[in-house]
Amino acid sequence: MCDEASNLHEQAIVVVGHSDIVASDVDWRRESGERGVLDRRHLPTLCAGGVTVICDHVGGDAPYGYLPATRLSTSYLQRFMRTLDHTHAEIAESSHFILARTTADIHRAKREGKIAIVICLEGGAPLEQEISYLRNFYRLGLRCLGLTHDVRNEIGDGVRERSAGGLTHFGVNVVEECNRLGIVVDVSHLSDRGTEDVLALSSQPIIASHSNARGLCPHPRNLTDELIRAIAKKGGVIGFHALDAFISPDPDPTLEDLLRHIAHIAEIGGPDCIGIGPDLMENWDASMFTTVTERSSTVNGIPATRMKWTYPKGMRSNAELPHLTEGLLKLGFSRQDIVKFLGGNFMRVFDAVWKRAGANCA
Repeated sequence: MCDEASNLHEQAIVVVGHSDIVASDVDWRRESGERGVLDRRHLPTLCAGGVTVICDHVGGDAPYGYLPATRLSTSYLQRFMRTLDHTHAEIAESSHFILARTTADIHRAKREGKIAIVICLEGGAPLEQEISYLRNFYRLGLRCLGLTHDVRNEIGDGVRERSAGGLTHFGVNVVEECNRLGIVVDVSHLSDRGTEDVLALSSQPIIASHSNARGLCPHPRNLTDELIRAIAKKGGVIGFHALDAFISPDPDPTLEDLLRHIAHIAEIGGPDCIGIGPDLMENWDASMFTTVTERSSTVNGIPATRMKWTYPKGMRSNAELPHLTEGLLKLGFSRQDIVKFLGGNFMRVFDAVWKRAGANCA
């Protein structure tokens, strides 16, 4: 990597907008008696990638779960509360990770050479249609809520639902309460109509933490140009997704193909709406890929294409994020814009939404 890219990447606050480290790896390992999982299995990768903060989705709707042991397949709420406990325990036991409740915590992590963890949910099933749970989750550190995970829950329809409906009445209440509390609303996995509802309703900028451009790859998980434009107009951010299936319908897409999604989104929405997803399922136990692939062939009885967990060469690990910086420089993006893409845009949204932190959690 060239010196310019290396220096730029090192100086930036690098925000990984979507990861599943605790739910997919830390949870079952701690349940099996292991400790220091973040330090031992994930710290080297994140440090190599120059990561400042990870938005880790420690629970949500995924009906297949992340756990290989059948005895650990519990309700959505039980799973989230257990993984939330593991998250706090791992952070308390580590000198390398801190919990991010405010952007000041992220800036402190950057100064001290640590990694901040933002607690997120990928789907609102753990709320169990009880808005008070959202307030309690906020008190426990929740700062980002993905409303659905592909199929319907009590908040709205995901992208796989046949009806492709919007938000429910409860979903409207959830978005309004997220705005009041200071929780970022995430529309990745939400239906197009649901995303339109959120855009019309939310008083705060929103994010699509891990989605690409449907104009370049016609996968329902990707965003139309109209939605890209609307999210950007509201001051929101779209984190790119590194999974092959969301980059191209053709096999074996390249890093250059992924960069084209970033360039396309920037052209449609401007440089202030780009962020890093990238939802890399690295460091999973080998058996986990088989388990998840088998269980995701149908979701709530809905047939689905069997997932292949493959990524372009050069973007198969968070350790390879510096390749992104170098690629963006080669495309001609300015240093200022690249710093925004790496984390500045997410930080702007966090600043806008989390400014309420501590004032409205009653």
